Amino acid sequence: MVAITATDRNRLEGGAACVAGWKRFATLARVQRWEETDPIIRVYGNSAVVAYYFEMSFDMGGQTTQMGGRDLFFFVKEAGRWWAVADQFSSYPS
Repeated sequence: MVAITATDRNRLEGGAACVAGWKRFATLARVQRWEETDPIIRVYGNSAVVAYYFEMSFDMGGQTTQMGGRDLFFFVKEAGRWWAVADQFSSYPS
């Protein structure tokens, strides 16, 4: 898996690195609100693309952060299971 995040300068490579990044955020942040909007799902044989917009607020390091952005996942189906193989997350441009 490969992930591009808004907070990491370099891409995260491999499932372990991606899970560790999400786990780090989940450990440090207390999510107050998460809302996904306007999802789109496109399946192409054994591949799929999922995209949505989001709004969220979370507490971290004594501060509350409000942010919105978009997320794009790419999935591959192997042996009857869907696997996330790429994630591109970004906040809205200023």
